[in-house]
Amino acid sequence: MVSSSNGKKTRSKVILRQTDQHKRNSTRKKTGRKPQLEQNMQPFLVSNAIIEQLPRTTDHDLEKLAAVHRINCLAGLKSANHGWLGACFSSMELLTCIYYRHICHPLKKITERGSIHLSKGHAAMAQYAVLAGMGCFSTERLLSYKHRQGLPAHCDRLVPGVDSDSGSLGQGLSKALGIAISNKAASLRHPVFAIMGDGELQEGQLFEAFLSLKKLNPGLVIPVVDRNHLQSDSRTADIKDADDWAKVFRGIGLQVFEVNGHSIKEIDAAINSLIESELPGVIIAETFKGGGATMTSMAHNTARRNGKWHGQIPDDSEYLEILHELVGKCAVPALNESFEAYKKNAAAMEPAPVKMAATTAGSISTGEAFARTLLELYSQDQDIYVLDADLEKSCRLSEVAADFGPRFLEMGISEQDMCSTAAGLGLAGRIAVVNTYASFFKRSLDQIFACITEKVPVIFAGHYAGIDYFTDGKSHQAINDLGLMQALGDLDIFEPVDRASTERLLEFTIKRMKAEMVQSGRAKPAYFRLHRTPGPEFTTLPFYRENANIFKAGSGGKNRNALFTSGPHMLQIAIEASEQLAREDVCLDVIAIAQFEDHDKFLKNICEKAFRLFTLEDHRRESGLGSFIASLGFRNPVRIGARHYCQSSMQFADMQAEHCLTVAETVEVINKVLGCSHEK
Repeated sequence: MVSSSNGKKTRSKVILRQTDQHKRNSTRKKTGRKPQLEQNMQPFLVSNAIIEQLPRTTDHDLEKLAAVHRINCLAGLKSANHGWLGACFSSMELLTCIYYRHICHPLKKITERGSIHLSKGHAAMAQYAVLAGMGCFSTERLLSYKHRQGLPAHCDRLVPGVDSDSGSLGQGLSKALGIAISNKAASLRHPVFAIMGDGELQEGQLFEAFLSLKKLNPGLVIPVVDRNHLQSDSRTADIKDADDWAKVFRGIGLQVFEVNGHSIKEIDAAINSLIESELPGVIIAETFKGGGATMTSMAHNTARRNGKWHGQIPDDSEYLEILHELVGKCAVPALNESFEAYKKNAAAMEPAPVKMAATTAGSISTGEAFARTLLELYSQDQDIYVLDADLEKSCRLSEVAADFGPRFLEMGISEQDMCSTAAGLGLAGRIAVVNTYASFFKRSLDQIFACITEKVPVIFAGHYAGIDYFTDGKSHQAINDLGLMQALGDLDIFEPVDRASTERLLEFTIKRMKAEMVQSGRAKPAYFRLHRTPGPEFTTLPFYRENANIFKAGSGGKNRNALFTSGPHMLQIAIEASEQLAREDVCLDVIAIAQFEDHDKFLKNICEKAFRLFTLEDHRRESGLGSFIASLGFRNPVRIGARHYCQSSMQFADMQAEHCLTVAETVEVINKVLGCSHEK
């Protein structure tokens, strides 16, 4: 496996097979499953000019405005062909009432008006629609939702009128409390709102925040629970829920106002009661997920996994049906005329192509490979438990849930609880496999640390890691997880590159944990960094557990340079960059790190022999793979990696461009460094 100039001849056949296989994979990508073009009709927008003409005095006026904002919210979702319709529609009257009655000038400084913190940040498109309707920006901008440099997937302060970022759930009420405390100190009487979902109440931080609200009671904090009884695609009662939240809040010592969350009159009355009261309280707003349109409104007793309008976007015929209903509710002549003109032109309109992400034929993501390995090898192993944080479908665990039965634990939106429950299973001699987005493990670093120090057999599966999770923004994209996990120490860290390596590494880890538990009753925990987007299958590249690395010798040039990389997509870029540089008579060896260990000094030996060292990673440059290679103790590599936290894009290629993680830019950096006279 170790490359050297005099060993190149004896390895030529192996290298040739590696190169040919990579070319076959590249060909499959180009000629196999082509990027799909969905025909998506141009969205219908209600212009600012029409909205400005609408009255906004009575409750009925605001209910009409809520229907208008639903039309524009849906236009943004339709333009992206992505987003969370259910959460947006259920909260529309809440947002409309709060803004038009209590935050009439959202562009003023936050110290000069009331503020709102949309803790359920996936409803951002609803907030954007209301802010656009209030003139904070053009309604045309709604069509940039989730696009690179467009409106972010989740709430972001860069958008005019938005008061705080959101995405990772459970934080909004604490922020509202802090602002209210500051307002009180400055003798400012501005209401501070926090809207949270009922599934979000599973996050422990909210319970802490409600207790703080009772204790501190700065006044004018208005918590609103959007009680639509569903989370993701299932009932909150099917995940985990309180029998009676009003009793829970009263037990804390809060006033409780239960209202119809689609009635402007009831919402406003409850808000005014809390504003006038000296006692803290909470509003429970009974809503319907997807409410406001007959087609998308989902019943409170929706069957498990059947709440399709959580994230589904209507097709063109469904879209027109919803528009007919919403326009009819508005009863605005100018709007009717605009919609009639839209319908007449709809048939003649050129459909807007929505380019879907390309996939590699015959391959699956490492996240899906992880779930399949659990299913195929361990569904009958009574010592293996699988835990999930309300991301069953995203983590490809639905079949695992069915086959594992009571050994599959749906923990809801509560990562800290999930990790400590896994620790308990480990203390009892079981092996726990904990699944959530890699980004959300930030919430439970102390619990992971406790698993490390107790040495319990827990596998933390960080799904949707890296920049190939490009649609949902900085709160959901994990580009700092490797650095955080490495900082904890005494944790096996893996980043498989394809299905085969995922299966082998997971099988090895479980066997290792079982052996350690038999020997000492303790076992070293592990972290798996998993990707959602399929890449090539590197089936003929050498792979062996002792190093858990894949190696491809470069060719050309008198000096051998080494590039370390990890993960499927960066490995693909690295190999293509190596091949391009070889044509320029530059030698670049590529070493993929599948396990962040160097037991036999294999990696250190490569570092010592290489002319120049580079790392390529879809992670922050200052703390990930580059730091690991530097820690081997020889010298610091030139680090090519993610440059900053950024928002959404609709294509993986756009996210790669955002971070300059392309073949061309990788080659450019390497050539620039090699052109320097001194390594520094």
